[in-house]
Amino acid sequence: MVYGGKPSRGCRTCRARRIKCDEGKPTCKRCEKSRRECGGYRTEFEIVHRDQTGSTVRRLRKTAGDLQQVQPTGPRPFVFVQEEPQPWRRPRSSVNVNLAPASALTVPLAHRASCYFACNFILLPMGAAPHGFMDYLVPLIESEPPGSALRYAFNACAFALLGNRARADGVDLARLSLKEHTLALAQTHKALGHAAVASTNSTLAAVLLLSLYESITAIKESRMLTWRTHIDAAVRIVKARGRDEMCRTRAGMLLFTAVRQHLVSRVLSSGLPLPFGADWWMSGGDTESIFAGCQRFALGLSELRAETTRLLANTSRSPESLAQTQELGKRVQSLDGDIASWMASIADEFCFKAVWWVPQEKVDSNLGEAEVFAGRVDVYPDLVTAMAWNIGRVSRLILASLNIRLAAWNCRPADYRTTPEYESSRRICEGAISDIIASVPYHLGWHMNNGKTPNKPGLSAFACGEEGPCKALPALFLIWSLTCVKNHDIATEEQRVWAKGRLKFIADEVGLKYAHIVNQVEIRFPSMMIRQDGLTVSLDPLQSPGSWELSSRPMVVPLSPESMSPATQKSASPRPTG
Repeated sequence: MVYGGKPSRGCRTCRARRIKCDEGKPTCKRCEKSRRECGGYRTEFEIVHRDQTGSTVRRLRKTAGDLQQVQPTGPRPFVFVQEEPQPWRRPRSSVNVNLAPASALTVPLAHRASCYFACNFILLPMGAAPHGFMDYLVPLIESEPPGSALRYAFNACAFALLGNRARADGVDLARLSLKEHTLALAQTHKALGHAAVASTNSTLAAVLLLSLYESITAIKESRMLTWRTHIDAAVRIVKARGRDEMCRTRAGMLLFTAVRQHLVSRVLSSGLPLPFGADWWMSGGDTESIFAGCQRFALGLSELRAETTRLLANTSRSPESLAQTQELGKRVQSLDGDIASWMASIADEFCFKAVWWVPQEKVDSNLGEAEVFAGRVDVYPDLVTAMAWNIGRVSRLILASLNIRLAAWNCRPADYRTTPEYESSRRICEGAISDIIASVPYHLGWHMNNGKTPNKPGLSAFACGEEGPCKALPALFLIWSLTCVKNHDIATEEQRVWAKGRLKFIADEVGLKYAHIVNQVEIRFPSMMIRQDGLTVSLDPLQSPGSWELSSRPMVVPLSPESMSPATQKSASPRPTG
């Protein structure tokens, strides 16, 4: 029996849900509002004196078992991070040091950080399908010396992620992470100054980790777009090395595919032109998987988006310009039709399925903290497949917005919301937004917490630890999708509030602070883009243009429970149509 510090005095139900309890008596008001049965409160004796014998024995057995394994069957734990010396620890009294027994159960903080990063970000494929993510790090880091840029960049990300999610006894993880990040920048700059080292796999991987570091920390708002500069550097490294040369090895192919995925986020979030063109990027690396399919469409979309921006910026209305916009509108609609056909043709093993229908009355009255939104809840074969589907949906949202912008240009000064292009685009956006929302609980592990599906690995598994809810990688995948939902004109106010609540959860609970920054940006598209078309070059979507008057938005017709029927699951709800 030990004293465990200041414990939670919340009700049992709120503690199980990992939310703050208002400690109302006789029952918790939060449970009452969400129509859950309040589990009551623990006695003061039970709170202060908690029996930890069972958990201690389990930890001892687990550690003893790990030490006895000569050749582990699962992913081996990472020991990449160097243990930080004593100056970063709080001073302890000499009495405590002398009396404290040497415990073999104490896991060094550096090991915890590296394993924690691996079990949250490094996804290994379980079969022939290339459904991994950052799996190139495993062989690269093991072959790198301790003082390399890649090691420092990995250390910075590992300490930052652990510091955002856990409290380390006596260690300032934020300071430690910043120190590793500073060393990583210095070593990367040094590596880029040598032609023989600048284009190596390890240097490129270090640059990608530096970009991830900015998403984990997001220290200052002035650095909200710093991750993009690292992606630009990665693109220059790929260009200097050459696509064909880079894709000669498996590690090179994985890195090329990773840079392409980061580039998708880069061009979709900025609206900037795609360097080298979509065909160049889709001629190397992974080109056959569902992941590659969605990337192909997203890169093609980025080219159409940049062309639309150039055409509508500072262009006077004339018969020639109207003909150009009409032709561009046909290309936009054609690409959207290609994406819809691709989604309809995806093999059943990569399709998602609806596992739950949440009635409106079951949703927490506080939408900002609700785990699910009213309607369908979907599950996917694995996280990479889920990300591919959402990239397709976001691509359709942006294409529909381009179609509305072009229609608004062509019909001026009439209201663009009276055009047939707007009506067809509105239906597409409603379906895409609803499908993205239905995927969010899966990304954040709701299905595991509520027993909707068995907890077993699918097409991929994390490199360390056990499969479980609330991982950082799927939350990272969600940030851009949720940002598009909360900023889109077609989204309802309820959908917007819920999406912002999930972004806040990702920042506060998962530890990806970049979600806070995008959550604070208040823009609407395509209405704000329409207001600036023909006036100035379009602003960066992540940089708010200020307090503009927003156009009114139509209400979204909610999905009906009939869409859950087996006859319509595959043909209607899971496959957005144009």
